[in-house]
Amino acid sequence: MGKFYGSKEGNDSDVLIQSKAVLGKADFVATGVLTYALGDIMEVELPEFDIFRLGDKVKMTIYSKSGLFVLETTVVAKDHGSVIVINPPENRKKFTEKREFPRIDVIQEGLLFGLQDSNKRNKHQFDDPVGIAIKNVSMSGLGFTIENNLIVEKIVQKHSYLEVEINLGFLLSCTMEIVRKEKVETGFYYGASYIQFPDEKINPLRGFILKNQIESYFVQKREAELKSRMDKKPAANQ
Repeated sequence: MGKFYGSKEGNDSDVLIQSKAVLGKADFVATGVLTYALGDIMEVELPEFDIFRLGDKVKMTIYSKSGLFVLETTVVAKDHGSVIVINPPENRKKFTEKREFPRIDVIQEGLLFGLQDSNKRNKHQFDDPVGIAIKNVSMSGLGFTIENNLIVEKIVQKHSYLEVEINLGFLLSCTMEIVRKEKVETGFYYGASYIQFPDEKINPLRGFILKNQIESYFVQKREAELKSRMDKKPAANQ
């Protein structure tokens, strides 16, 4: 469990950026700088990054302007000069983020088998499941589109309950409630939250989101590094 000293609840996690961070495991301690903190992951740049291995359990102490944070975490990825560790839920709760759960963009598919209205009075099962294109996923719900389909557009409304199966590398069947509906170029975009979710799928979903968060972060980091190098080239040639 993370300990929390001398800081006010609700601070934005940006307060952690560029803070001194100490990582310790067994009989080794290394000091670095926290360079990224968003959603489930944090990055610490430190010279001794190669000492740490994937899966290492570490004690992390963050010396921020807002106070001292001490937490137990796990190394989940490495880059040259840095390690990525999990930002535990109990630590994330101390900061305000736009979303309670991080949302990741994906390109996945799923099937809509049936639906009913919020009063559970009218129920409709499709003879042929309707394909859905999943655009984003979080631990609280997902966003998807359905291409032009007049029947679906008419009966799928805000607060409808949907029976869906989504493919995230594993099959996940659940009941969802529509919380958002908006017209897009090829049909409609829907935002939905989980209503009935199988307990045995929680960890696979969490792992899927964490893996994609890390991959997305490294892609963005590489793009930023490349842009920085390109921006410096003209100045160097002057």
